[in-house]
Amino acid sequence: MGDLIDTGTSGNDSGWKKWTRRWIFEDFVKKGVWAALLLSLLIFIVYMAGSMPDPGFSDGLLFLLLRLLQYASLLLGVFALFALGFSVRRLVYHPCLRNALGLCFYFFVGILGAGFAMINSVIIAASGGNG
Repeated sequence: MGDLIDTGTSGNDSGWKKWTRRWIFEDFVKKGVWAALLLSLLIFIVYMAGSMPDPGFSDGLLFLLLRLLQYASLLLGVFALFALGFSVRRLVYHPCLRNALGLCFYFFVGILGAGFAMINSVIIAASGGNG
């Protein structure tokens, strides 16, 4: 189910190391949150830069960027939801400020993903559909 990770000495200074079990899926989800966040932000920035009249991206390219933003934001929401669950588990078993801040980070990233999805829907509805 997971790998054994070295967490340092076990407190008795005898040289024995304490091993704890970590899930590979948890690390995958954490990296997925960062990747989906960067991808969503990148797509949103390119869309905003392309929707200005000066660069003049075509409508087809702008709608393609909106479609990609929709998928990336939904992926960000899913990864953030799973990471939030792992963060709650970590906070329950190991309460500290760092784990609480991680929980808040994943919560706000999930809200950001939902916000990107809503902005995407508003832009498509205001422009008259997928055209």
